[in-house]
Amino acid sequence: MTDSHSPRSEHEISTDTRMLRPDGGTARHREVLSESELKESFPDWREQIRHSERLDAQSAETVAPEDVLQDRLASRLGHDLYSHQAEALELLAADENVVITTSTSSGKTLIYQLQIARNHLANDDATALCLFPTKALTNDQEQALNDRLRGELDLDTHIGTYDGDTKDERKRTVRENANVILTNPAGLNVYLPRHNKDRGWHRFYSNLELVVIDEGHEYGGVMGTHVAWILRRLRRVLAHYGADPQFVITTATIGNPAAHASTLTGAEFSVVSEDGSPRGNRDIVLWEPPLDDETLEGYDDGSGDLMEGFEQARRSSAREASSVTAHLAVNGIQTLQFTTARQGTEIGAKQTVQAVRDHPRDGYIDVEPYHAGLGKRKRRSVENQLKSADLDAVISTNALELGIDIGSVDATVTDSYPGTKQSFWQQIGRAGRGTSDALSVLVGGTDAMDAYILDNPGYLFDDDTVEDAVVSIDNDRVFADHLLAAAAERPLTAEDAPYLGGEDRFREMTAMWQDAGLLEQAGDLDAGGITYAGDRRPQSRISLYGTTGIDYEVVCTNGEIEHDPVATERAYRDYHEGALFLHAGQQYEVTEVDHDQPHPRIHVEEVATTHYTQTLSTKQVQDLDVKDHTSLAGDYDIYFGTGTVRITYGSYMVRDYRTGELIDGPLPTETPPLDLQTELLWVSLPEDHLRTTINALDAPLLEPTERAGDDPRVPMEQARYTYAGGLHAAEHGIIQLAPLELMIDNHDIGGLSTPSHPHETIPGPTWFVHDGIDGGIGFSKAIYEHIETLADRTREHIADCECGRRRGCPLCVMSEDCGNNNDPLDTATGTMILDDLLAAFDTQSER
Repeated sequence: MTDSHSPRSEHEISTDTRMLRPDGGTARHREVLSESELKESFPDWREQIRHSERLDAQSAETVAPEDVLQDRLASRLGHDLYSHQAEALELLAADENVVITTSTSSGKTLIYQLQIARNHLANDDATALCLFPTKALTNDQEQALNDRLRGELDLDTHIGTYDGDTKDERKRTVRENANVILTNPAGLNVYLPRHNKDRGWHRFYSNLELVVIDEGHEYGGVMGTHVAWILRRLRRVLAHYGADPQFVITTATIGNPAAHASTLTGAEFSVVSEDGSPRGNRDIVLWEPPLDDETLEGYDDGSGDLMEGFEQARRSSAREASSVTAHLAVNGIQTLQFTTARQGTEIGAKQTVQAVRDHPRDGYIDVEPYHAGLGKRKRRSVENQLKSADLDAVISTNALELGIDIGSVDATVTDSYPGTKQSFWQQIGRAGRGTSDALSVLVGGTDAMDAYILDNPGYLFDDDTVEDAVVSIDNDRVFADHLLAAAAERPLTAEDAPYLGGEDRFREMTAMWQDAGLLEQAGDLDAGGITYAGDRRPQSRISLYGTTGIDYEVVCTNGEIEHDPVATERAYRDYHEGALFLHAGQQYEVTEVDHDQPHPRIHVEEVATTHYTQTLSTKQVQDLDVKDHTSLAGDYDIYFGTGTVRITYGSYMVRDYRTGELIDGPLPTETPPLDLQTELLWVSLPEDHLRTTINALDAPLLEPTERAGDDPRVPMEQARYTYAGGLHAAEHGIIQLAPLELMIDNHDIGGLSTPSHPHETIPGPTWFVHDGIDGGIGFSKAIYEHIETLADRTREHIADCECGRRRGCPLCVMSEDCGNNNDPLDTATGTMILDDLLAAFDTQSER
């Protein structure tokens, strides 16, 4: 057994990387993360730093405010504008819609604040609607708008939040008087139908001149699909009032800002991306938790559960991140640590305190967790203590990734790559705001994306590799529900087609609902319109969390729980009877699930355990319908289309989350099958590909594991078992690395690989990648459109993984979400399959 998985020492890193030595970083950063300091004071130092990157300070590019603003505003502003702020304001003055993609803390908020001010000076009846993704951010921005408009600029504007937490009397005041209303898309969905029943909404919509969508990159996937239709419904209602507002969308850096903004709203946008804001020096460190190879010896190929063994052998990223946070904080560097889940904040805070106790330097720090499950008062307290530097460290979910004002901290520590570059840069941007220097540490997690970034750090710093946001309005189930909501807001007419799906789709869906009796059957789109004829409040059918209109309520039988509604797909996968999960720092066990009730419920109990559950599944793909096809040389074909994916989450494993040890299972879930009519792609290989690949394999065939012998789906003949492992590895690899190209959540993607399938487009082996949401949300289509790039990146990563294992590891092809418990897998044949596919692309392009 070699130690090839151990973090590389500095001399093995390319010449452009280094420790934070005296030629880089601030004085404190140089000292705290210097090699000598880490060797002396970091507990169990094993040269964990894989790469460090220095981003030099950048001076501001400014424009005098009087060059852009009216004298009254310019004289009160008191400072110059950054060049991107001025550019955006000039575009708005030219009646353009604008999407701004500059960095975190670059002053994007000031752009729409000043546009609201300009509109108010021109017309004191002008109104603005501001949409934010979270209530916490809404409350924060209400204060910021009041400070700017009523305070600094001395304007007589009325600003109010209008959401589910707003009291009825306050809502009436806001409707009747507000120039600026702040809410969220879910709230807008509910409030839109009231426009013709309340004079306050009539006033507000008639005078609406600006719609602000803050953190626009947050609206992807299924939520993005719903938000796109809500905004189209809004534009349709506004057209009725003769209002045609401009849009301002702020977003993190994404690869397709204009296209994303257009898909969300149906309008055209100009992009502002050249950042004129200043920044200090920033040091970014990539940190790899150490791995004990000797521990893996009992888990080697086929002789044990390698997933479990890897988790036991490699120090967890959460514990390592807490150690880094403790090391920084005990040395006087205020640190914000990001973790992936609410429970991780509570555990991380305790681990950080313990790490300080274990640190060779005596010290004491104040540390708090932060997540949306905390009460409002507690969150505000943590925010204020962080801002006033009364806290040395905070362990947070991505709730503090967004633009909540917490002042400037010295450093950030990120526990595992957050899934997208924009999220990574949002997080590290919370340190060193303005011209102050900053330090950020990324602690690599246990999956393929983290491993790819540790092996290819240039990916993070390459401006040409920016993920595209993915949002689709093609899901007919979602469209159908929003069409009914639109009809309840005002009668449908032929003039609505541009807002509601285009001429053909609009008329076909309208006719379907007329036949179902939910729209007036005698109505005519071209003569008088069609009114809604169904139950009250059709918008209540809409959930931003799913596509079926059915959400599961989570109720606790021996305590309290504040849990978002759970979409059907997640309920079947993650909340079966016996499932264990952590929420807001508390462990829960699912005791009963009411699938067949009109309002289904998940019953849970509070429990004290260190266990978690992993669900296993079986899949069938049928009823394929081809929508697009890419033909390659040598009988290789790639298809995109729709189909039915039947998933049976039939069993689950119980593991210890501290060690990954298998405690029990597989155990039955008693969950019925779930049918998804969804979008998917499939890669069709030549009929004789199994034979030719095995004949060319320059390595021994794999021996089927004991587990494989208990699974009738796994072929036991060695050649077929080995080849099936290659298909499975290619499928896993592409799914796990897809977020490097596209802003998608690979937990909402599924796959299936099989040596044969009865569909006419599939003469030989194939693998599928499907959306895990009923009706599809555009993820598999985006992968189809980028398949060559993804296949190339996947092939490189699998072939270069330092594990050197035929069956792979969690850093290359193993997945904790695999319904087959990662068996079979074979990196050797997987690499060969991807090589053949890429060769077919190359040959086709040469023709």
